[in-house]
Amino acid sequence: MHGYTREPTDHRGRRKLSVSRVMHEQLAGYISGPVNAEDLAVAPGGQWVLTSGMTGPTAPLGHLYAVRVEDGASSEIFPYGASYALDTERFAAQPDLDPFRFRPQGIDVTVQRDGRTELYVVSHGAAESVEVFEVDLDEPRPTLRWLGGVALPGTAVGNDVAAVGDGFIVSTTGDPDGLRSISVEDAMAGRDTGGVLEWSPGAGWTTLPGTSMNTATGVAISSDGDWIYIGGWNSRCIRKVQRGTPDPISTTVEVGMMVDNLTWAASGHLLAAGTYGTSMQEFLASHFGPSPRLGFPSRVLRVDPDTLATETLVDYGPDTFGAATTALQVGREIWVGTARDQGLARFRFPAPNRAFGPQS
Repeated sequence: MHGYTREPTDHRGRRKLSVSRVMHEQLAGYISGPVNAEDLAVAPGGQWVLTSGMTGPTAPLGHLYAVRVEDGASSEIFPYGASYALDTERFAAQPDLDPFRFRPQGIDVTVQRDGRTELYVVSHGAAESVEVFEVDLDEPRPTLRWLGGVALPGTAVGNDVAAVGDGFIVSTTGDPDGLRSISVEDAMAGRDTGGVLEWSPGAGWTTLPGTSMNTATGVAISSDGDWIYIGGWNSRCIRKVQRGTPDPISTTVEVGMMVDNLTWAASGHLLAAGTYGTSMQEFLASHFGPSPRLGFPSRVLRVDPDTLATETLVDYGPDTFGAATTALQVGREIWVGTARDQGLARFRFPAPNRAFGPQS
């Protein structure tokens, strides 16, 4: 178990570089424990935050973690302590999920009609897939039961996932029809590299019109299911697309940062996390390098879901924490995750801030 700390530490618990280029009154501290927590989601009840744990130079295996909001104590919940019970009514027959080939990235939590809590996880393991877990919140810490997985179609590679109905939507790179390959050069040149796919047990995979774009990363869906929001990474934009029509209305706004994951704040605004002051080429060279930490200037934006107008809430330098990949409202704080660093960073909401509704 780990918990809240005042200073950033590396993967061995040693103190890291001093904090700079951050609104010091906003930095509330750090949470030690999770490694490479690329995405975060609040579990029902608000007592736990679940995180992915990507593989990296000091993390040869992927993990899932649970962080207790009360004190920041964190626990591994996959593979440690997880069980397996394939749901053959929803998912095709398949072998149990291999923890040695589990490569998690984007996640989302949802409550099913029967009251069960489920966790969806994009994985780059034996196949590109979305893995589905049932979450038991009645134990002293959350426990997971793997229910099955859905392989992505064609050459599609998943990034983020958002629950909708009895299925989910996934932001992807690649061709779901498998007719062409997408290269890094395509992405750097600004060409469309993928979009958003939707899966349900009855219909399987469908490509959502109006979502094709350059380097789609974060994805979110409105509470009524009518609108999809997509973060553009190399394209440095946020797009809003109407769902459920073959000729959707869409709006795209440039935001000046490489947008990664999107989450919902309590007021109904979106939070968008990402980096700036770098290029895709420089970022990827560092990401696939030997360092366990990836530091670039990062921001958290508040996004109006109607107009896509943005406001900067958090802005920090490369020595404060790893490059931001997700931002999540947790009570009166914003928790930030990263694909390359140890732990989470905690920031206070700017004051005054009336845009976030209930914060407790």
